[in-house]
Amino acid sequence: MRTIHRRQLLAGAAAGAAAAALPGPVSAQNPRPLRVAVSATNMFSLDPRRSVQNADQFISRQIYDSLMDPPYGTFDLAYDKVLNEIAESWQVSPDARTWTVKLRRGIKFHRNAGELTAADVKYTYDSMTDPKSASTQRIYLSDLETVRIVDDYTVEFLLNQPNPTFHASGLISIIGSIIPRQAENVPFETFSRSPIGSGPYEFVTVDPNRGVVLKAFDGYHGARPKIETIEFRYMADPTARTLAFLKGDLDIIEGARLPGWVDQLRQQKPDTIFDQTRPGSINTLYFNMSRKPFDDVRVRRALRYGIDREVLIKAFGGIAGPSWGVNPPEFPGAFTEKELPEELRYYYDPKKARALLAEAGLGRGLKFEIIMTQREDYASIMLMVQDMWRSIGVDMAIRTIDHTTYHSEKNKNVNAVVLQSSTFAPVETQIPLAYFHSSAVVKSDGKGLNNYSHYGVIGGGGVDDLLDKAQTESDLQRRQEIIRQAELKILADMPAFTICTLSFVFARNPRLSLGFDVKAGYARYRLSQAQFTA
Repeated sequence: MRTIHRRQLLAGAAAGAAAAALPGPVSAQNPRPLRVAVSATNMFSLDPRRSVQNADQFISRQIYDSLMDPPYGTFDLAYDKVLNEIAESWQVSPDARTWTVKLRRGIKFHRNAGELTAADVKYTYDSMTDPKSASTQRIYLSDLETVRIVDDYTVEFLLNQPNPTFHASGLISIIGSIIPRQAENVPFETFSRSPIGSGPYEFVTVDPNRGVVLKAFDGYHGARPKIETIEFRYMADPTARTLAFLKGDLDIIEGARLPGWVDQLRQQKPDTIFDQTRPGSINTLYFNMSRKPFDDVRVRRALRYGIDREVLIKAFGGIAGPSWGVNPPEFPGAFTEKELPEELRYYYDPKKARALLAEAGLGRGLKFEIIMTQREDYASIMLMVQDMWRSIGVDMAIRTIDHTTYHSEKNKNVNAVVLQSSTFAPVETQIPLAYFHSSAVVKSDGKGLNNYSHYGVIGGGGVDDLLDKAQTESDLQRRQEIIRQAELKILADMPAFTICTLSFVFARNPRLSLGFDVKAGYARYRLSQAQFTA
């Protein structure tokens, strides 16, 4: 049995000392590093099992191969379109309860950590489903009974119920990233800052000037990356990112999802390439029903009526869109405006909002404080919400903290109202299960999941049953119908509502080709095919 030694995990730190003293890595093929700036204050975790923020996940997507993935730049999850990375082939049983994956032979882990085999796949998924691990991915694997090793290069994912879209929820991107099994002897905190994967780039160091530095992995099983070195810089300030991009210091920046940002940058640098995903993030406000007065449905509905969706969407220009139900319109089976009963469309109505607050005994107003990340998309949304609510007699004070800390603190049940920006593959069950099932309730010790409203634990009678029923339904059309029933109940109870969708936008150097067009997907993509064209 191979063992990951402490010296392997700390090799990145040793390399970092050398990197600080020497020029950046040089390749005879392309000596220029690719420099990327992401919107976060600092690194939280490069362990995909505990991944939280998009910035870390963008980096992780270069370090780890996934079992499979949609064609790059898309969210195409059709069986015949999915790309195999670690998988050589895969098949689904007729009852959609057994997914058999054959692995490519000869895939190597970084830092001489050995060959990737079925034992590593089983370890990765066992560690994610172990409640003691506090993995952020566990909720998406609720239907995974076990992973069985057939032989060194074949695994079976055995489900406790049919799931014809298990590949979308459990086998792609970050959740399908495989960890070497010897990491079981390494603390999560250590591995998260010195990760070992099997992807096209391997971790080198975290440098105070260059950020997270990755280098092309010599032993990669696929085509060698054309760019030798990538530097990911954590830059929470959108102005600093934009100025550095305009100066030519950065090749890709995570766009500022602020009203007017794209148009302003296009005016200053007309040849900029904008990579934009749809639907992007689903931006949802959750009312903490464990706190008064948010346990009162009249208050929750009043706050919903107090938000002018159209004004907010127009403020963001072409990167924002509406979502009438729990699932955004790009998802299969999602509600359109006209399909909903009029009372569940919640058109802006400040008069009705004030009447409902008065009926709930809050005629003199409501005051409360929340913590909020300083990241521009969250902050912009909440400042507009704050202003709209002020007009109905609601005074929401906002205490701003950095983005990484916000993700940690909101998972400790500290907020009366939580804004969450999330991205999901277009599978109708994922959002309802992750945010509205009682098993996903947030906990004050930080070991809960993402049900910030406590829905199902408080109110929401019957929704758990519908969501459980949808999970066991193998017919996709029938599954969508069940989810729509659950959505109607959620909209009536108003534990949360989606304010808007926001496309993820990255500004790119026009002389940098990704090797594919970005049309949809997560706020991250592969850079292994990238090359400078001039």
